[in-house]
Amino acid sequence: MAIKPLMVIGLAATVWSGAAAFAAEAPPTAAAKPTGPVSYNQKFVEGLYTKIDLNNEMTVFAHIFGGLPDKVVVYPTENYYYWSFNANGRTIWGNVRLDAGDRDSGVLHLGYFEYDENGKFQDYDGWEKRITAKDGVTVKKIARLTYTVAYKGKTVTFELNDIGMAPPKKAKLRADEVYVGPVFDESGVKFFLVFNKTENHFVYILNEDGAPPETFKDFGKRVAVGRRTGFAYYRDTANTRKVLVAINGNNARRNNYYDGPFDQLPDNYVDQTNIKKYLELAYPYVKGRINKYGVLTDQKGSRVAVGAYYVYTEESELSFVDSCVKTHGLKSAKLYACIAPDSK
Repeated sequence: MAIKPLMVIGLAATVWSGAAAFAAEAPPTAAAKPTGPVSYNQKFVEGLYTKIDLNNEMTVFAHIFGGLPDKVVVYPTENYYYWSFNANGRTIWGNVRLDAGDRDSGVLHLGYFEYDENGKFQDYDGWEKRITAKDGVTVKKIARLTYTVAYKGKTVTFELNDIGMAPPKKAKLRADEVYVGPVFDESGVKFFLVFNKTENHFVYILNEDGAPPETFKDFGKRVAVGRRTGFAYYRDTANTRKVLVAINGNNARRNNYYDGPFDQLPDNYVDQTNIKKYLELAYPYVKGRINKYGVLTDQKGSRVAVGAYYVYTEESELSFVDSCVKTHGLKSAKLYACIAPDSK
């Protein structure tokens, strides 16, 4: 999910995004006891009645930092560590981020907003802060993807997701496609970001080299919809893969964990992905205006958003996939640009 305090067509703000850290990928053995966290209504209600100065970013930071364990794992590939709490009769969602562009300079980013389950006033109230040593916070690099954050006598180790650059094993790439890099979405779903050289177009392919944390229901013969996420996929049987074609608009409006992977590009592998080249091919209007991460150099706080998928409200709308197949056939590169549309 992503908060967008600055937004232009095809561009997304860098500061906020929203999801939580997830349990380890390997499922427990049959004999293992469940170890996942449990949410309790008691804590929810008691939180609503607590008071905190939401307008003081360092007060909020101290609140969430004080509750962290000694070590945390940051799964999403744009390095957001997401959290939420209840206070002042509100539900607050936010993140701290070790941005690949400035974390080695000792910078930590904080962003949060009032979450609206009904999606009526989402993002009306939001706060952000660039936290540095001047605020009493020390960020130190321990290894390539390991950092410590220290504040008021407490130190937390942040393990960034070393997901690796391995290309798909099960899914097949077409001759005119290039594997760009891995995407670990805040929903817990992993993707391969792929670029089509014929159409200068991105697609997200579901990573099924391990079992995805999802169950599916069919919509017709060609579309599978995730029951948990609402992500819709084209069953590309010829290439043994599922191509992301749509996300549920209710999630986009709520700015929640299932608003799509546009805000989780593979920043930790930017020198291997050469993503700037592909972004400039897909979105010619940003040529010469972005850095190697796709961040706009002439528009502070914004970066290119790869939103190569449709937003649907009712599942009946997913019939557009059959229309694309009918128009372009199963082998044309134009099929993928049609089923995974990008507003550019």
